[in-house]
Amino acid sequence: MISDNTYKKFIETFDVSDWQIETDTGWEDIKEVGKTIEYDEWVVKTEDGLELICADEHILFDKNYNEIYVKNLKIGDYILSKNGISKIKEVYKTDKKSNMYDLSLSDDSNRRYYTNDILSHNSMWLQNMAAKMADSGYNVVYITLEMAKYKCIKRLGAMRLKIDIDEYDTISKDSTFIKNKINELKTMASSNKLFDGGKVGKLYVKKFPTSDCTVTDLENYVKKFQETKNIKLDAIVVDYINIMSIEKGYNLDTMLYLKGKHLAEGLRRLADKCDVAVITATQVDKSVWGANDINLDDIPESKAIAEAADSVWAIIRNPSMKKENTYRLKILKLRDGEHHEEQVKFDFNTKYLTMDNDILFGSK
Repeated sequence: MISDNTYKKFIETFDVSDWQIETDTGWEDIKEVGKTIEYDEWVVKTEDGLELICADEHILFDKNYNEIYVKNLKIGDYILSKNGISKIKEVYKTDKKSNMYDLSLSDDSNRRYYTNDILSHNSMWLQNMAAKMADSGYNVVYITLEMAKYKCIKRLGAMRLKIDIDEYDTISKDSTFIKNKINELKTMASSNKLFDGGKVGKLYVKKFPTSDCTVTDLENYVKKFQETKNIKLDAIVVDYINIMSIEKGYNLDTMLYLKGKHLAEGLRRLADKCDVAVITATQVDKSVWGANDINLDDIPESKAIAEAADSVWAIIRNPSMKKENTYRLKILKLRDGEHHEEQVKFDFNTKYLTMDNDILFGSK
């Protein structure tokens, strides 16, 4: 059971300085865990299958990162979760009481962490890239290794068809409305001659189990996909490389640099072999989570991933940018050309989950 409030009466504390917890900006150190006296149990359930048992004043976050107590939630409210944005299906106080546990994080932490997956940014960016490429006339397959397929489709639908994510579940059931939205997208494409034929591309989603998808699995899928559908793929978006699996017999799981090298070079080989662009993401070093700047040296044991890539970009989002719903993309590597670490600023549209209003921010 989880509680956030420091005023709670603790009956015992535990030193767990060697433990970490997943947050929306990466993994954070836990300094200690405090066990409280018994409090009423509250249950929160979401429409996408998440469930949390907690105290009445356990703090969750709405879609704009505003804090909200569990006791103040209502059915139909939206909260942040590991799935993105989740809708409250049930919230109620039970007749049970239990001890709660309060997590004390480091002083520089944002104090947000996932409890039962309720609160990516990697996934949001990769999904935006996939949607933009499809809108530009390219055929794209989005490989999800973590998030459920229907959740990816929901996000991508909101992005491409400009449907309010809060209303998507209801609106998407209106087949006439969706057909009209798709026709609008096609009409926009036909008037835009920047890409071949003025046609929108096709976007597919494929789910593989986490840590159970090898490069060979992807290659076999792409070959079978193109043969059965008779469609040439232009791009593969893999969400994301670190939770792929190495080929059987290599035994590299504990050697992170070699594992990263194995996966990155495998994806590069796949791109060459199948004549597709492959886009994926990796995490930077913990020391630059939420930092104002990121450099190529800030990619830790996965440096081999950057070494194999033709182009590497950093997603920058410090605490003030979170409040403003903005991001910056900074170019760190460009194999076939020169760059000056240019940065582009984006506004994050919480309604459609899109990255909008790109503005050149600066360069060195």
